[in-house]
Amino acid sequence: MLQEKIRLITEIPTGTNVYRLINPKLSERCLLIESSSAKQILTDHFLVGSPLIMKCRSAVKDCLSSYFSLQEQSTPYFQMAEVVPLSGSLTYDLLNSFYDLYNHTLSRSFIGIRRFLKPEGRWDTEVSYTNLEALSEDLKLIFIGDTIATGVTITKVIQMVQAQLQVPLTFVIISIAGSFIGAQRIIQLEKDLQKSFPETEIWCLFTEAYLGLEANGTDMPILHPDTISTPKLQQLALERLGEYLGRYLCSVLDWGKRTNAPFQHYRELIHTLKLLKDKTEEDIFISEMMDKSQNLIIKSNTS
Repeated sequence: MLQEKIRLITEIPTGTNVYRLINPKLSERCLLIESSSAKQILTDHFLVGSPLIMKCRSAVKDCLSSYFSLQEQSTPYFQMAEVVPLSGSLTYDLLNSFYDLYNHTLSRSFIGIRRFLKPEGRWDTEVSYTNLEALSEDLKLIFIGDTIATGVTITKVIQMVQAQLQVPLTFVIISIAGSFIGAQRIIQLEKDLQKSFPETEIWCLFTEAYLGLEANGTDMPILHPDTISTPKLQQLALERLGEYLGRYLCSVLDWGKRTNAPFQHYRELIHTLKLLKDKTEEDIFISEMMDKSQNLIIKSNTS
């Protein structure tokens, strides 16, 4: 039962509900943030490009407002910073979201990092670029926005920042599409870092769901049996995707293509839908999504 997995802890003035996950594998800092924008991102695969980025900004604001509503002690702005794992994190537009809410520009550092699958089937990371000049020893609070599947990339980023600063830090991870397995990896990292810096905290602010992760380490369907979601998300997935696609279609697909190359995203969506169609009886949701994707591609070629 969903009520046994999450507990409502507060409702912020904007009307956003904040839930805490009840699970011994996670920590009390693993929160579920209700967000109408995130609901649309996760259930509407035709939300792409600039409109998607605007929805991301709105979802990030929901997370920021929720986090600060729970803090009894305030941290000065000069002790806050953002770290951007390039390039997927740019879509979160955390810099502008923060400014819109608090009229303050966070200092910003960048890490060019990508994950890749090793021949033995294990995910690993490769760092191609770093610019950590904005990190200073007086920092206390680090924000990172990113899509989290296995958690390999985000834990590597946190480790790099902690190694650079060598001071106790609080990390606030915002993920519009984050997996339960990724959160587990993050919490294990928190325990490891606390051996050297006992005051270390890592907050996981996931919007709408801690998604179940498929065996390929990439796909995160809303109706995966391991998904823990807000009360309304699963019903919305059934209405918009149906039971089959809700179970087997990744909620975000390729995040980079969806934000930066929409028509490549549509082609990938068609390819994925064809594969799924071959494994089931006629599904009206699959047919409708394929037709809409093909029409969008045709329209782009004739405009």
